[in-house]
Amino acid sequence: MSGLAGAGGISGIDLQNLDIETAMMAIQSQRSQLLEGQLRGQLDLVSARNEQIASMHESISGKQSQITDLDSQIDALETGAVPASNERIAELTQMRDQLQQVLNRDPNGWTGLSWGWDKDAATSSHDMLARVKSEGLTNQGKDPKDIDGNGTMDAEGKTIKGWIEQLNSKIAEASEAEKTTKINSLQTEKATLNNEITDLKSGIDALNNTQQMDMLRLQSLTNKRNEAFDVMSNFIKKMQDSRSSIVGNMR
Repeated sequence: MSGLAGAGGISGIDLQNLDIETAMMAIQSQRSQLLEGQLRGQLDLVSARNEQIASMHESISGKQSQITDLDSQIDALETGAVPASNERIAELTQMRDQLQQVLNRDPNGWTGLSWGWDKDAATSSHDMLARVKSEGLTNQGKDPKDIDGNGTMDAEGKTIKGWIEQLNSKIAEASEAEKTTKINSLQTEKATLNNEITDLKSGIDALNNTQQMDMLRLQSLTNKRNEAFDVMSNFIKKMQDSRSSIVGNMR
């Protein structure tokens, strides 16, 4: 009898000293327990896959929200609603504003290149002229010079106005370049998110296909578990009926 141990997944039962009815009952009981354990394991697996799919859908939703935000930023940049700025633009803007203060003093006459924005007039006026030259700004009027002999560099209004116009063009070009760089960066980020969403959707499709197989296995295990309990119930009923018949015949 002990040779039956392990047959059909049944193990660990000592049948040596059991009568046939008790042995069959023990075997059926363990088979039912094994099937119940497999069923619970399959249910846990299905539940875990459902949670994984739900998490991936949530991730997709989050990435789609990010894409919507990126689209808004791109639209704002393309329409010019968001000004582009960096150190280069800030530097050019400061220089233009300083020259504008100089021009405002006398748009037609000569004025020191640091008038109105720096107390150290002599040094600052020479520094401004050096900056003008380093930026490659051309003189549309007369060349700057120390017109009053006080050590400061002066320029006439026509020349300063021309520098401001050239600086405005440089600022516009730098802003456009900065804007393009930002838009390209946002587009790249958007493309990355779209690729990640595509990968997530492919993963969900694969999990859904696997889930179909899991559900078929779950149904199969459920049927086997129910059959095992039915067999055990029928076996118990037959044992009871048999005992009742024997007792009845003895009366």
